[in-house]
Parts: sequence; structure tokens; C-alpha cells
Amino acid sequence: SRHKEVSRAVRSFNDRRSKKNRRIGEVVKNTKDKIVYGILEREQADNKVSFEQQTTISMDKQTGEVTSQGNLKEAFDKALDEFKGKCTEEDIRNFLREVVRMCHGVSKRPTGGIYFVPSRYSQFILDAQKVIASFNSRSRIYAERVMNGSAERQNVWDSVEIAVEETIAEQLAAVGRIERVSSIKGHLDEIEDTSKLMAVYQELLGEEAKYEALAEKIEDAVRVVSEKMRAAQVGIDAKLAAKMAAKQAAKQAIKIPAANSTASPANPTANSVTGKAKGGLTIGDAAVKVLSEDGKQMHYREIVDKAIGQGIYASASADPYATFNGTLTQAISNGTEKRVKKVGRGVYELAA
Repeated sequence: SRHKEVSRAVRSFNDRRSKKNRRIGEVVKNTKDKIVYGILEREQADNKVSFEQQTTISMDKQTGEVTSQGNLKEAFDKALDEFKGKCTEEDIRNFLREVVRMCHGVSKRPTGGIYFVPSRYSQFILDAQKVIASFNSRSRIYAERVMNGSAERQNVWDSVEIAVEETIAEQLAAVGRIERVSSIKGHLDEIEDTSKLMAVYQELLGEEAKYEALAEKIEDAVRVVSEKMRAAQVGIDAKLAAKMAAKQAAKQAIKIPAANSTASPANPTANSVTGKAKGGLTIGDAAVKVLSEDGKQMHYREIVDKAIGQGIYASASADPYATFNGTLTQAISNGTEKRVKKVGRGVYELAA
């Protein structure tokens, strides 16, 4: 993608080791419409070292247009041209990892590089060879058949056990550091996927697959993560319940005046109904008071919050905001309230 081309061109200037020429490329702004990168260069004056942004690169996300300015403008433009439309070694490595994962491959050694893949997926590996060859890259992928002997089968199962146990350990460690339910769910999915991997090799290897102990480890890990996810959800529900209870308590703490205690005989519904200002004030009076104090246009929710806070508005309805807004709008519309005018959807200001 164009985004990846620009990102790679920026990262190509990263140099954290040189003493005199250190540079750091980073995202300084990322909005819906554009992304802006900065390349910071090392500066030293009076024995003080700092990194200053001397080059800025901006990309329009809709058009892909890139503009650059600063010390490294020419060098960046050249680097961007070199990355344009090209696959890199990183792309190829990601591709190969995804192919091996798709084929239920397991690493033969901790550092990777050599993988066992069930023979039923061999055609995918052969096809991947052709793809890599078409890139004319230094990367290579080789496929060799493994002898179907008891020792070889045991070696494969040993690798399956290591792969599953490492995945479980990594996911449990990650879950211990997070609280978001959606993030925990992703780690739970990773652990549950190890069951699928184990099932593939259990069927393939038969009696060499001593899967009972491994299945128990997976079940234990699933239980731990599931409990963590439930606890996180309970915490969220508790916070939500506490918030709702506090809001309900705040409503109940507001004394509701009698429905007709201060209503205007001429127009008893203009500023009363179930939403009513307190202390003999109409809803229009409450709006005027709040707007006068702030001296600006305000949304009705903000007006209501301040009126309630000052003890000049109360509502017996389920939604005091809607009641206030509807009553005030009606009063302005029928001409009983001329001190306030509506200037937008739910927005009011004092009339001139």
C-alpha cells in the first residue's frame, strides 16, 4: 500500500547507533484524512543533546499524495521512489510465515527456519516456492520429505508439544497485563487454536501423539483466560451499575415540586408539565439564568446540567433533558418565551 511505502521510506532513515548522525522517524499526527511523519535529527550544543524535527512528510490518505520538506527532503523523495511498488524481504518473510501457519506447520527448533508440515499440505509449500522464485529475491524455501519412522514421528510430536506450550505461555503472560475484554478474547482464541493444531497432528501421528497431558494444559489455560475475561466483564458491569445507581440517586435527591404550584394559569403547559423549574421559576427563567451567566451559546444538555447543579430545575420524567428541550422549544415556538432563541439543533442563546 502507499501507506506502507511511505512508512518504510521514513523508517529507512532510522539510525540509533551513530554518534554524530542519529535519526529517529516517527508518526507525529494521524487523522482520518492524513498521516504526518517527522524525521528527528540529533543536535548538540553546549554539551546538551536533543533531537529536533528537521524533516516533515505528509501523506493524504484519500489520494496517496505525499509532500516532504526539510533537511532530508531530497533523500526522502529518493527513498520513497525506491520503495514504490516493491516487495521487500519483510513482505516475503510475512508471506512465508502465513503459509506455514495456514499449513499447520510447527517449528523444528526454537529460532524457527525449519518447520514440520503435514504432507497433505505439501502442494501449498510447492506453490509458495514458485511465488518466491517469481520475486527474484534472495529468499528461498525448500521442501524435503521426512521419513515416516517412529523416531521421526516422535520428533514431530515433540515439536508440536513445544509449539503449543510456548503459545500457551505467551498468551497467559500477555493476558496478565491487560484488562480489556476484547483483547483477552483475542488471546483466548490463540490458545483455542492450539487445540486445532494438536488435533491435526494427533490424527497424523496416531499413537506417537501422547496428547492427553497436552490437552489438559490447553484446557487449564482456556479456563484461566476465560475466568480472567469473566472477571473483567464483571468489573465493567459493576462500574456501569454503579454509574447508573449514582445517576438514579442524583435524580431521587432532587425534590420534585408540585405539578401546578407555580404554573402560569394562562398557559399551564408552556413551561411546566413534568419538567419544571424550581422556586417559582419557569424553564425559560432557568435557561435565561444559565445562559446569562455563561454568556455563550449552549447545548440544552449543558444548560440542564448547570440548572440542576444550581438547584433551579427538577424533572419527574425519565429523561429530564428531553423534557427541558421539548418544553423550551414549545415555549419559543408558541411565543410564550421570547428571551431565548434556538440557533441550532438543541443549541440556544439569549435573544438580542
